[in-house]
Amino acid sequence: MELLRISKAAKRLGIHPMTLRQWAIDGKIPFSWVGRERRFSSVDVENMKRGSDSATFRPRREVLYVRVSGSSGQESSLDAQEEELLATSTGEV
Repeated sequence: MELLRISKAAKRLGIHPMTLRQWAIDGKIPFSWVGRERRFSSVDVENMKRGSDSATFRPRREVLYVRVSGSSGQESSLDAQEEELLATSTGEV
């Protein structure tokens, strides 16, 4: 087991360090103090990443945005844009 600094743990989870800090304050993820820094167990981070603690883990959410310029028959490109964005999205849409 490795104790991770907040920035490294947040990066592994794909969240901002401030979000992880708030989760620690709220008791959603355990941590240890090392001096004046919070450290997170790599095991706890991996468990949260896998979603085994679904009460505290929120999946990544994505918003898709498609548009056309003007109204000169480009409406069909909206469908193509949407399909491409859906194919490349990695989180909950």
